[in-house]
Amino acid sequence: MRKNLVYTIALDRPGETGHRNLAKMLVSSLLRTRFSGDILVFHTTPYPLFMVARAGVREVQLKMPRKLPKDHGFVHLAQSFKHEIADQIDTAAYEKVMFIDCDSVVLRNIDHLLEGEWDLAVFPEVGSRIQDFCWGAYLTPEELREMTREGYNSGTLAVQASRFGELLARWRAVEEEPVRQSGFLREQGAFNRVVLDWPVRKFEWPRGEIALPLVRENLVCYLDYAEAAVVHAASGLAVDYKSRFLFGVFASAFLHDTQLMLFNTMEM
Repeated sequence: MRKNLVYTIALDRPGETGHRNLAKMLVSSLLRTRFSGDILVFHTTPYPLFMVARAGVREVQLKMPRKLPKDHGFVHLAQSFKHEIADQIDTAAYEKVMFIDCDSVVLRNIDHLLEGEWDLAVFPEVGSRIQDFCWGAYLTPEELREMTREGYNSGTLAVQASRFGELLARWRAVEEEPVRQSGFLREQGAFNRVVLDWPVRKFEWPRGEIALPLVRENLVCYLDYAEAAVVHAASGLAVDYKSRFLFGVFASAFLHDTQLMLFNTMEM
């Protein structure tokens, strides 16, 4: 049986390393939880994530345009890279392909998330409405009024490897259309449109597998994300804040013991 692939994208402006460091934590967490597949990291920093190469981990350096847009324009540029890297993934070598946003860490082995007979696996944000500004950019007026379902977060998804190219092609086609609702996020809205319309076998990961503690903090308690398979720090917060939070989650999962040996060593 073919292996599975997890990939992520870490885009930093020249001289910055925030997203690179997040991607390094994500990859390290995948290795520590013994993910059985391959890991692929696309990043823009000129040096590797690890000084010593890790088995099963491949890094690809991306080139950023010489002139970079600011703020929201940079976000749109970052989102566009998901299409640019499609031809750099050899999907024929894999059974399923999973994307995990770089502002995430894995706390449990995720092999089980890629099991099952489905073409597309997605995660509905608990307590959300697909009409919210994150996801409703391409909803029809009728759907805005009457649809009752949660929004799908595009930061964690998986697809049959043989349909990976089709998924991205559909996603790009929707994004190239004018948004139907102004003030909404184009990329997330386009992804939700694809999930709604694509006639394939779909599977929704249940609550408890993916946690987004910085998005809906009023609905998430410590145990929700401490016991999750994937913790995604999706939010509008600066990279530094995400890094601090995720490092705390990472350290709690992988560096803690009942005797606090690491802490006591540092405090000697």
